[in-house]
Amino acid sequence: MTEVELLSQYGGGKQVPNRIIIHSMGEYIFEDDNPIPASQFLHNKGFSAHILVSPTGSLIRLRMDDQRAHHAKGYNKDSLGVEFLVEGQHSYATFKERIKENWLTKEQFQIGVSLLKNWCEKWNIQSILRHSDVSPERKIDPGSGFPFEKMLSEIKGL
Repeated sequence: MTEVELLSQYGGGKQVPNRIIIHSMGEYIFEDDNPIPASQFLHNKGFSAHILVSPTGSLIRLRMDDQRAHHAKGYNKDSLGVEFLVEGQHSYATFKERIKENWLTKEQFQIGVSLLKNWCEKWNIQSILRHSDVSPERKIDPGSGFPFEKMLSEIKGL
């Protein structure tokens, strides 16, 4: 598992996570008509996650597991946030359309299962939710094209 650290200042103090929240966002996002990497977009907006999973399966760490991240309003004090990146350059409109269909790469799926299993064992996690589960009135990610049930079935004990 290749992991790069691009540690973010956005998140707050320490935490003991008891749940995981799965997100998705574009690999590159248009800001002022220029595509920028997801990590830079989050930084520019004052947000963070713990890990970004690229389409190639590489991991980008923004926050340490025991640090809070700004990824899910109302859930940041005790959760781990993982962003699966949708390949390519996206506006919000193209992103919303893309996540309706199967978009997760095999590499992302395999690394995602491994990461989530590791977190579940390390932190005794019993709850894995989608961003849309915790904020259904505001959020649609990771989208209907994300194999959520299949991923859960690959993670022992959940």
